[in-house]
Amino acid sequence: MAPPNEYESYATVLVEPQSVDPDLVTAGIVGTDLNRRLHLMAAQILSRPRLSRVIDDLGLYEEESKYLTRDEIISILRSKIDVNPVMPELEQGRRVRNDSEIDRFQIRFHDDSATVARDLAQRLANDFIEQHIDSRVRVSQKSVEFIDEELSRLGDQIRAVETEMARIKAENAGRLPDDLAANRGGVERLLATVTAIRREVAEARSDEAFFRSQSATARELMRSAGGDRNDSPHARIRLLELQLTDHTSRGLTHKHPDMISVKKELALLQEQVEGESEEDSASGSFAEHSAAAEAERARNRRIAAESEIVRTEERIAEIQVLLAEIPRVAEQLDGLEREYTHLFKSYQDFSNRRLEATVQADLERRQLGEQFRVLENAFEATEPSSPNRLLIVAVGFLFGIAMGFGVGLVLEVADTSVHTARQLQTRIGAPVLGEIPQIWLESDRLGQRRVRLVTAAGTLGVIVFTLAGGYANYWWVNGSSRAQESVVEVEEVPREKAPAEAGEE
Repeated sequence: MAPPNEYESYATVLVEPQSVDPDLVTAGIVGTDLNRRLHLMAAQILSRPRLSRVIDDLGLYEEESKYLTRDEIISILRSKIDVNPVMPELEQGRRVRNDSEIDRFQIRFHDDSATVARDLAQRLANDFIEQHIDSRVRVSQKSVEFIDEELSRLGDQIRAVETEMARIKAENAGRLPDDLAANRGGVERLLATVTAIRREVAEARSDEAFFRSQSATARELMRSAGGDRNDSPHARIRLLELQLTDHTSRGLTHKHPDMISVKKELALLQEQVEGESEEDSASGSFAEHSAAAEAERARNRRIAAESEIVRTEERIAEIQVLLAEIPRVAEQLDGLEREYTHLFKSYQDFSNRRLEATVQADLERRQLGEQFRVLENAFEATEPSSPNRLLIVAVGFLFGIAMGFGVGLVLEVADTSVHTARQLQTRIGAPVLGEIPQIWLESDRLGQRRVRLVTAAGTLGVIVFTLAGGYANYWWVNGSSRAQESVVEVEEVPREKAPAEAGEE
C-alpha cells in the first residue's frame, strides 16, 4: 500500500500520407522507416531544453526541485515517457512481417497524477506534430537554399570559363581552330601567287636577256658600220652594263670577283663621261637605245617580282607559324569547352531541381505532404495502472507461507531437546526403564489457555494494525492528491461551460 498510484495516459498519432497525387508532385523528403524517424524526433523532443520548458509550463516536480537538481528531475521525467509504434488492427494477432507498414504510434506517460499524465501525453503528441512539420519545412527550405548556392557557384564557374575562353581567343587571333581553313586557303593562294610571280620573274629575265642581246646586236652593227665608236667610253659602259646584267641573271652576288671588277671599271668609265655633252652621251643608234630601255624595264619588272616573292614567302611563313600554333590553342579551348559543357549541364540540372524543390517546399509549407495527426487524444485514467496491489498481496502471501514453513523447518532442525524415551535412549546409549507421563493441572490448562488468547489477540492486533496502517498509508499517499484533483475538476467544469451558456443566452 505504500507505493503511490501511477496513472498512465497515452495519445495516438496517425501518419497520414501525402494529400497531393504523388504522380503530380513528388515529396522532397523521402519517407524513411517510422521507427528511425521516431528515434530522431524523440531525441529532439526529449532533449533537456524542451523537457525543462515542459516542466516549467506545467509546474511539475515543485517539491522535488527543492532537493534535486534539474538534470535529475529531467531524468525522472524521461524515464516515464515511452514512444512506441502501433501495429494496425488488421495486423494485430498475426505474425509480424518485416515489410509490415506501421502508420501510427503512441506516446505514453505515467505519473502519480492522472491529470498530469493526460496533459503531458497530449503536450508531447502536439510537440511531435510541431516537430514533424518544422523539420519537413526546414529540410525542404534547406534544399532550396542548397540548390541556390550550387546555382550561384556554377554560375560563377561558367562565367570564369567564358572569360578564360574569350581571353584565349583575343590573345590568339589567327591561331584559333576556326581559322584553320582560312589559313590553309591563304597558304594555298599565296603559293599559287608565288608560282605565278616566279613565272613573271622567268619571263622578265627572258625579256631582259633578249633585249640585252638586241642592244648588243645593234651595237655590233653600228660598230661594223662606223668602226670609230667601238672603243668609245659610252660603248664600253653599255657593254659593262650588259655584263653586269648577265652576271646578275646568273645569280652572282655583289661580292663575286667578276661583279666587283665590272662595277669598278663601270665606275671609272662613268667618271670619264661625266664631262661630255649630252649629245655625245646620247650618240648611238635608235635600235640600241630602244633595246636597252626595254631591257631596263624587264629588269625592273624582275626586281619587283622578286621582291614580291620575298614578301609572299614571308607571309606564308607567318601563316605556317599560325597553323603550327592552332593545335595548342585548340587543346586549350577543347578543355575549356568540355568544362563549360559539363558546368552548363549541371546548371540546367540544378535549375530543374530548383523548380521541383520550390514546389516541394511550397507543398510542405501548406502542409499537403506527409502529416502527423492526433488520432486519439490523451485521456485521464480513472484507475491506476500501477502498482498491481493484488499481485503484490498474492506474492506476499505466498512468500509468507513459504517463510513460515522455512522458519518452522529451521527451528525443528535446530531443536536439540529430548521429547521421547526412544530419543533419550538413543542419546545416552542406555536402556530406559520407564517414563512418567505429563500431569496437567487446572492451573496449567488455564496458563495454556491464556497463552493462546494472548497469541490470538496479538495476531489479530497485528492484522488490524497492518490493515489500518496500509489504508492510512494509501490515503496519505494517494488520497490527498486525488481529492485535490477532484476539486480542480469540479472548479473547472463551470468555467468550461460558462462561455457556452453565455452564448446560448
